[in-house]
Amino acid sequence: MELLLNILFIVLSLLAAAAVGLMIFFKLTISIRDSRRRPAEKRLGQGARKALFLYQPSNARRNVPQAEALATRLAEMGYAVTVNHPSEDLPYAPGDYDLLVFGSPVYMGETARPLRRYLETHPFTGKRVLLYVDGLDLERAPELETLKGLVPAGNELYTLKVAPRDREKLLAFAAEYGA
Repeated sequence: MELLLNILFIVLSLLAAAAVGLMIFFKLTISIRDSRRRPAEKRLGQGARKALFLYQPSNARRNVPQAEALATRLAEMGYAVTVNHPSEDLPYAPGDYDLLVFGSPVYMGETARPLRRYLETHPFTGKRVLLYVDGLDLERAPELETLKGLVPAGNELYTLKVAPRDREKLLAFAAEYGA
């Protein structure tokens, strides 16, 4: 009986340690997702139309090549593209742009807090807006619905959820709705 109690104690201790480890992992993942990135402005293209593209890099930065390809495609479509990471302190006035593009990774059903804050604090109307998220569960997109709710009424809004690294689907989305 004592051996059985010792085994039970060890198993419960291991489960408790695993639970604490998972909580720490999830907390770190969320804090990285929601961290403010340093502004890293890039400008592409010389077009007459202007596009503002704000996206939050994922924890492993796997969505950066995808975002860079999207910015390049917009420049090829005739836009002067300003690319940066979302922040409440950015000097951009959304009203100065013809096209607004916002992107965020999804972790545990949530999008990046800096992007949500930017959308909450920078109202705009009468704009064409491309909004995308990249995540694993493509069948459901409640996080995309949350972001859509932050875009004010009176805008032409197009949305997409893509799998990480699904560059072609994102580029086709931009080609179809960014023109």
